[in-house]
Amino acid sequence: MEESAVVKIGLCQTATVEWDVEGNFRRVLEDITTAAGQGAELIITPECVLNGYAGPGLSDWKTRFPATTEPLQGDYLSQVCERVKSLQVEVVFGFAECGESGTFHNTAVLIDRNGAIVWAYRKMHCRPFESAEHDGLFTPGDRFFVSDQTYSGGNLRVGAMICFDREIVESVRCLRGLNAEFIACPLATNTYPLTGASNSHGQKADNELITRARAAENEVFIAVVNHAGRFNGGSYIVGPLGETICQMGSGPEVRTVALPLGVTRSLHHDPLGWMAWGHRRPSDYAPYLGGSHERH
Repeated sequence: MEESAVVKIGLCQTATVEWDVEGNFRRVLEDITTAAGQGAELIITPECVLNGYAGPGLSDWKTRFPATTEPLQGDYLSQVCERVKSLQVEVVFGFAECGESGTFHNTAVLIDRNGAIVWAYRKMHCRPFESAEHDGLFTPGDRFFVSDQTYSGGNLRVGAMICFDREIVESVRCLRGLNAEFIACPLATNTYPLTGASNSHGQKADNELITRARAAENEVFIAVVNHAGRFNGGSYIVGPLGETICQMGSGPEVRTVALPLGVTRSLHHDPLGWMAWGHRRPSDYAPYLGGSHERH
């Protein structure tokens, strides 16, 4: 791989409207097409982009939500796959999935340039208002995925997580354990400047700070893509040293960013032992991790 080899990442900060599946579908297809026109090879959409992440926080979401979900072979997703194939790009697409057993999942699929679904990641960590284990409708997933994808500059190990997954340290650690180099993170949130302010739920303004820490801890790129409209954008990419590479505004926008492919590989190789990953002692941590006593 040449030192100058890059992969172009497209961020689709789509303006979505809750429940407007047809309109959101049209807008996100336009944004994917725009990103491809900018030269993007791997394009990322927001979380649950088709229904505008309608549901949690809305009084009627349990009755209206099921009609806005899609199976993996659903009509809207099939049309997305066709568009991706025609554009000869790859897309991480976030949508609300209706599973085969009638369960619902918050899902991100990787669609390759042949229009095929490489993997379907189902959000593992759901807040109580989302999770079917509590007051919500989403059944959490139980598996992470990373695949080796080929772009014009070379190969890239690509994985995904979704929104709240970032706040669980094991999410990125597991993806890094699968040798991820780039992690797509579809998101739906209202972000705040890093001033220590809290929103109405008491969540501190730590959106980007958490992501930067996860990227640096695990020496990976992380691209976080939010909605515009009901949510206030602010999509960004952070690098494997925790640096912010790009930051978008609050309005609808499509932006393509070139990332150097060799950076994560050189950090992961680490012949001098400066990086933290190679000094972990997983067997020594085992007695402290994984027990049911950790859950409250």
